Amino acid sequence: MNEDNYYGVPDEGESPEQRRRRYSRNKKRKEKKRRETVGRVLLALFMLFVLAYVSMTIYTSNFTMLETEQADYYELNDGVEVEAVALRNEVYITNSKKGIISYTVSDGEKVNAGGTVAELFSSEQEVENYQKYNEINDELTLLRSMTNSNDTLFVNLDTVDAQIKKKISEYKNLTASNKLGTATASKLELLKLFNERTVITGGSSNFEGRISELQTELDSIKVSDGIGSVKSKQSGFFVSILDGYENSLDYSEAEHLNADDVNAILKKDPPSDAVGKVITTINWYLLCPVTSEQALTISSGNTVVDVSIPRVMSGSIPATVISVNQSSKTSNGLLVLKCDYLDGTLSDIRKENIKIRTYTYSGLRVSRSAIHDDYVTVQDYDENGEKVGSPHKEKTQGVYVVYGKRLAFVPVHIIYSDNDFVICSDDVNDPELPTGETIALHDTVVVRGKELYDGKIVR
Repeated sequence: MNEDNYYGVPDEGESPEQRRRRYSRNKKRKEKKRRETVGRVLLALFMLFVLAYVSMTIYTSNFTMLETEQADYYELNDGVEVEAVALRNEVYITNSKKGIISYTVSDGEKVNAGGTVAELFSSEQEVENYQKYNEINDELTLLRSMTNSNDTLFVNLDTVDAQIKKKISEYKNLTASNKLGTATASKLELLKLFNERTVITGGSSNFEGRISELQTELDSIKVSDGIGSVKSKQSGFFVSILDGYENSLDYSEAEHLNADDVNAILKKDPPSDAVGKVITTINWYLLCPVTSEQALTISSGNTVVDVSIPRVMSGSIPATVISVNQSSKTSNGLLVLKCDYLDGTLSDIRKENIKIRTYTYSGLRVSRSAIHDDYVTVQDYDENGEKVGSPHKEKTQGVYVVYGKRLAFVPVHIIYSDNDFVICSDDVNDPELPTGETIALHDTVVVRGKELYDGKIVR
């Protein structure tokens, strides 16, 4: 290495030893300056850390990070799901005449004794023409009745939309079950609802164009006179579908049957000349084999229950609990439900999975994690409304609600609970509440947070 490069440019007359000393002094000064700079930087970083820590401590001592939710209204239907067998008082309608049948009434429609339920024709084409003629004529009658009618002016759009949704579901179930006669009637009701919606949303209530089109089509259909008819000997509700279980159980003994009777029912071939049946009474039964646990749930004071049959309907029907027939309280039994509502979708059901709603819980829903134990101030009163003693602290269940910038502990009465949420009463006069206050709809409830207490500043 060149000595000049190592020691720097020498001063004139400077000896090598002097150059080495000068270099050593410069090196020490630079090292000292570097250490001082690093020290100042570290000190500054330390002071920033201390300042941030102090600021965060002050902040967290006065403010709290919370997870919250709104208390919303919620309804829960509690019940049991069972398989049921429908039992009705059914009488076969027979026909010994020759001809192809075209039914004139829909399933579930009421007929009188001696009333016509079907016409007989000599060919399939005649049946097709007859059915098409009636379908078009029914639509014409509907449109003419609705033309320039003011009835729809008083119908709510949301109501119509809900009815349309329900009717579409009903129509799909009917067609899937091959109940074409009842489906036709349902389709006509759906058409009426669509027309009502058109008028409500500002469309024309004049259907003359469609009426003219249908009338032209109607005039082009050649309808032949039938070669006979089929009449019902008894009055009741007509059903075209036969399943072979019509006489498997004795209707008059429905309220005294047991689970073994229902489990042993056998399907039998209907009479060869049977073309339908009549349900002679409006009252019918759902026979439900149940376990001892289910029997206890149903029989505990429930006189009237709601029954839903998901396969055929979106809503529910009322039913009366007649009996729960058991040999002992610990044995399985037969739940007997009596119904007095019947329509086309229910007129031919037999074996169905049903849900029996035994109780409805309704109130304000909050997460299970929102529930805490804390103290509230309670004042006791006597039967005359006079104060008894002094206010005192009492421990109770409740939630922390955000009111402005503070938390407030509010008592709740839990009427239903599971692992994820609870349903609380929203009645401030609920006798189970220690004070005359509880949460209200849309209150901001704390779900998670640290060191929660009544009166804490939260933001």
